Amino acid sequence: MVGNYLFYIGNIGVPSMGFCILIGTIFAVLLCYWAKRFSNLDWNDEILDGIIWAVLGGFVGMKLLYWIVTPDIFLDVFRNFSWKALWDLITSGMVFYGGLIGGVIGLLLLCLKKKRNFFTFSDLIVPCFCVAHAGGRIGCLLVGCCYGVAEGESCLGGLCTYDGTLAVTYLNGVRRLPVPLMESLFLLLLAAALILILKNNKHRGAVTAWYLMLYAAWRFVIEYFRGDEIRGIYGPFSTSQWIGIAIFVAGVVIFVLSRKWPKDEPLPETNPFEQRSSVRETNEEPLQAQSFDIPTAKGSDEDEYLSDEEVASAPEMAEDVPEYSQSAPENTATAVSGEESAPSGDEF
Repeated sequence: MVGNYLFYIGNIGVPSMGFCILIGTIFAVLLCYWAKRFSNLDWNDEILDGIIWAVLGGFVGMKLLYWIVTPDIFLDVFRNFSWKALWDLITSGMVFYGGLIGGVIGLLLLCLKKKRNFFTFSDLIVPCFCVAHAGGRIGCLLVGCCYGVAEGESCLGGLCTYDGTLAVTYLNGVRRLPVPLMESLFLLLLAAALILILKNNKHRGAVTAWYLMLYAAWRFVIEYFRGDEIRGIYGPFSTSQWIGIAIFVAGVVIFVLSRKWPKDEPLPETNPFEQRSSVRETNEEPLQAQSFDIPTAKGSDEDEYLSDEEVASAPEMAEDVPEYSQSAPENTATAVSGEESAPSGDEF
């Protein structure tokens, strides 16, 4: 554990959580760029927009849900107002499920704007989102939030007692189960599994459905090993467990419906350094080059024609045109007052 700040640059502290989320997001974007080969979305016009809208919606959602489940922290800032307290309220504290719901809303708004299917976006983004989420969980471990039960405390709803296996020592000296680290490893494995499903599955929405079901099931179980009660306990379950039940049901519904939704064919891979011909293949026979006979007026009733060698020297022929116009056929009208006759259309 290192606390709220990972390191300092002068007097400015770099937040541990923010730094880990940034690193996770960078790797998530790189994975998304690689995985776009399994999607029919355009990187510049659609995928990048989807990432931006999902991130913005997720940030707003995770803050709002945190303030909802911890109303005293939110209200204390305004009871004893200070700019530092307001800054801490904005930069610290978040709830993952709020970020997930906010990200979904942001992505839905983008799909409405671009008139695209939501699951076409979500199937590509959720595996990458797992990577970013894994980075955030490492931040939780460094900061000391979302911690597990302490050594000697009961877990699994009181069915057993934690004996200290794999425990890490927090800043206050308490040895606890490293739940954030365990979840980070799970999320990386989940991302790999979802990429395989994205590659091989032929149904739109299947990747999203598997993500919702698997993560909700994992989160429901791991909540029994959490030691922080700040997240809220309502009845037999925590806030995250209640939300997880709803998300698991939604995943099952999407999975069943996805069997009727064929997946869009991926876009063909392109190499930006490879020159591509702009000519499209057709079933028509290619046009053959045709040669045209150019008639010349030699002063006879029958037209004489240029040979192929004379056609190739077209510029020279053009210079000879005035000479031909002077020796027009007899049936060509002659100009009056000694002026040269105008060439007729049959002479060229």
